[in-house]
Amino acid sequence: MSTGDGGNQSGGEFCRRYSLAEIQWATHNFDDALLIGKGGFGKVYKGFMNYGATVLAIKRLNTESKQGAQEFWSEIKTLSMLRHPHLVTLIGYSDDCEEMILVYEYMANGTLADHLYKIRGKGNSNTHHLTWKERLQICINAARGLDYLHNTEQGVIHRDVKTTNILLDENWVAKIADFGLSKMGITQTHVSTDVKGTFGYLDPEYFLTRRLTKKSDVYAFGVVLFEVLCARPPVDMRDDNNEEQRSLPLWAQQCIKKGMLDQIIDPYLRGQIPPKCLKLFVKVANKCLHKHPQGRPTMAEVEGRLKHILVSYGNIPKGTKSVSKVMMGCACVPAHGIILAMMSKNHNISRYGSENEFPRRLQRDPFKVTAARLYRRFKLAQIQAATNNFHENLVIGDVGYTRVYRGLIDRGTTEVAIRRWKEGKSRERNLDQFTAEIQVQSQLRHHHIVPLVGYCNDKNELILVYEYMVNKSLHYHLYEPNRGSLPWEKRLEICIGVARGLQYLHTGTKQTIIHHNLKPTSILLDENWAAKLSSLEFSVVLPTNGLTATCSTFVAGNVGYMDPEYVASSKLTIKTDVYSFGVILLEVLCGRKTMVITRDEAEVNLVHWFKTNVQMGTINGIIDPVLVDTIAPECLKEYVVISETCLRGEGIERPSMDAVVGSLWCALQLQEAWLNKPHETIPRSHNQFSDGSVIVDIPGKGRSSGMILTSLEDSTYLSGNLAR
Repeated sequence: MSTGDGGNQSGGEFCRRYSLAEIQWATHNFDDALLIGKGGFGKVYKGFMNYGATVLAIKRLNTESKQGAQEFWSEIKTLSMLRHPHLVTLIGYSDDCEEMILVYEYMANGTLADHLYKIRGKGNSNTHHLTWKERLQICINAARGLDYLHNTEQGVIHRDVKTTNILLDENWVAKIADFGLSKMGITQTHVSTDVKGTFGYLDPEYFLTRRLTKKSDVYAFGVVLFEVLCARPPVDMRDDNNEEQRSLPLWAQQCIKKGMLDQIIDPYLRGQIPPKCLKLFVKVANKCLHKHPQGRPTMAEVEGRLKHILVSYGNIPKGTKSVSKVMMGCACVPAHGIILAMMSKNHNISRYGSENEFPRRLQRDPFKVTAARLYRRFKLAQIQAATNNFHENLVIGDVGYTRVYRGLIDRGTTEVAIRRWKEGKSRERNLDQFTAEIQVQSQLRHHHIVPLVGYCNDKNELILVYEYMVNKSLHYHLYEPNRGSLPWEKRLEICIGVARGLQYLHTGTKQTIIHHNLKPTSILLDENWAAKLSSLEFSVVLPTNGLTATCSTFVAGNVGYMDPEYVASSKLTIKTDVYSFGVILLEVLCGRKTMVITRDEAEVNLVHWFKTNVQMGTINGIIDPVLVDTIAPECLKEYVVISETCLRGEGIERPSMDAVVGSLWCALQLQEAWLNKPHETIPRSHNQFSDGSVIVDIPGKGRSSGMILTSLEDSTYLSGNLAR
């Protein structure tokens, strides 16, 4: 790799570097017959490798392009650090002979734009009239990809969201592409930067102030939503258009005000969209275009509204999963036998259980081999210095087989949490847990997952180093003496954060991951009180296309959180996590542990006690006393409904974490609306109900949970375009 290229140290080493000869062979020396797209970056070719068995998309920089080395390395850096089913996968690159070439997975169905507009002069044999359902699903996929970018550890703003950068694979799954203009590492609310993007999609606030935020992507996505509805470009300069129709966002907003929605719909869609769905969709799109960034929804909220629209349309889609060879599924610990050591001339992989290296077991896999390379490797002496030789005063947690210390690294400038596996335990079992945590963490980048900093496998010690979570665990704030009392709104936000983390594990990664160790001690809170999932050493990765896994290992201390279906059959599914999360929802509401032996028999088990009170209509009797008179009645009703559905006996009757996130978000909105009413009009007591009780209408078996979603009222730099 060239030196001084901006991508040398971060990103490029994690994807393949091709020689120019390999690229020329794959594209028949850039044969125009294989040309599948052009953009500001250059030309895109269909390429064949592995004797024609592997089809790729190869994007070659045009030397006259406005984009250059900075965008080239930005794309490599961004995509090599991110993996998600709704992001186009970067396979490799070539900077041989001063060329700048990017190699991606091939997207058989081209761009979203291909199927919205007629391609002049090329015929339309490869285009497809997308139905309303297909368009909604594509929008949901794209929204999920953008939500992942915004909430990943790197904090990525795409900065060039448009229909030509939304690609469709052979199964019509949408993926976000073209990261040449993206900005990474956005931890503050905005960043001041030169205006770059594409006309028609530029956030006016960003254009005027140069303050780039995640909401700039939301604005561009609002334009995409109107494109999907209207099948016309965001800027249309044809002579037969009058001036007010040249800007799609402005024209659409004018038609909305005049009640003329029928004039902007793609003629192909007329008769396909029920009026209610159309109204909801337009409200989402219009809200994304709010002139003030703070008035726009997050991408998570947009995704939730679009899912609600799809459900109301009468189609509940099954989750589409991308096939990946990143990880192999196994019965209990997914990383059992995975090579994690760095593969280089200076590292001799020693036998399993040796003092200084990882075990040598199973076949080599490029992602597994690089898992450990993503993290810092500490010597035991460094860990001892960071913890004052594991001083007892620095212990901040003692759970199961590990003890956690507060430590300082980098000459005392960085605070970390140092997790040490205890001596005297099974070395083989400890090593399985240790490698499992690293392997799973290497595939995850999300705001609601505790980030792993590094590891130590030195002198028979097994130690993991994480970012330090200033506000400790949810368990601490629910049960420890001398704790402060968490207000209800903060508890709801924490629950939403946990649900978002689980949603990501279940549907946001290449393969489905079951946490399998969910409880308040594994939910940590950062300095901003954002909830983050930890303790992933028992996580189970489902086999590709698998829905269940068999696991006979019961995690110590998890009895009160165990799914009855799992206990009976040892079959793990994502609904196993949903049940555990339902138990946590009860702890948050009731302020008590799952099992309390000193109580009356009817009150020993929290879940049983809760269900009894739901049936009797006496929910207010089990609420944490510090929360009495602080919960909006409608919020409580929504919360109890989603809790009850999470705790149903059969997994098939429990909601997905997607639905849970939406319902909890709805509960928070109901709570905030209640709090914002003038005090004199707020009935602040649950006794407003006729019999002094909160009566919740719980749906019967197999029926919908009745989830409610609130209404959503209220430059010249052209980027490249990766085609098919």
